[in-house]
Amino acid sequence: MTDPNRFDRLTRRHRECLRGVRELKGSKEIADALGIEKSTVDKYLTEAVKVLGARNRREAALLLADHDAREQVADAAGPTEKAIDATPDKMGGDFTRLSVSPFPLPSAASPDEVIVGAPGVSGEAPSRPRSPGIRLPFRREGQRDNDQTVGDRLIWIQAITLGIAIAFGMLMTGLQVLTGLIENVAQRLP
Repeated sequence: MTDPNRFDRLTRRHRECLRGVRELKGSKEIADALGIEKSTVDKYLTEAVKVLGARNRREAALLLADHDAREQVADAAGPTEKAIDATPDKMGGDFTRLSVSPFPLPSAASPDEVIVGAPGVSGEAPSRPRSPGIRLPFRREGQRDNDQTVGDRLIWIQAITLGIAIAFGMLMTGLQVLTGLIENVAQRLP
C-alpha cells in the first residue's frame, strides 16, 4: 500500500517541476521557466519520483495531477466527498473518481516530444524565449536567486581577474605613452 502522506513530502520545487513534466516540457524548458539549472530540475524530478514511488517522471507527474484534482474536487464537495472519492474500483486496484477530472490527462508522449496535431501545435518545436548562452554573475530581473553553479562562479572569478589585469596593463601602457608624449612636447618647446 502506498503512503497516503507522500504528497505532503513534496516541496514547492518538486511540484513545479512535476507540473512542467505534466505540460510535456523537457528539463531544459522547465529550468528556463523556473530560472534554475537543468541538472537541478533533473535532481528535483528524481527526488519526486522516489518520494511518490513512481516508475518514472511521467508517472510521478500524473500521480501529482491526479492528487491535485482529487484535492480540488474534495475541497469543493466537502468532507463527505473525500471518503467517497477514494473508493476502490471493482475491476482492479486503481481508484475510481466519481467526478470528472478538471485537468485533461496528456497523451502518452515523452516530455521532449512535440505532439503533431495537438490543439494549438503546428508540429514544429514551440518557440520560447531564448536565454543567453552565458550566465551572467549577477541576478537579472525576475530572478529570485543567482543561478550560478560552483563551476560557473569559478570561471567568472578567473575571467573577471583576467579582465582586471588586462585593464590595468592597458592603463599603465596608456600612462607610459602619455608620459612619453608630454616629454617629447616639452623638449621641442623653446
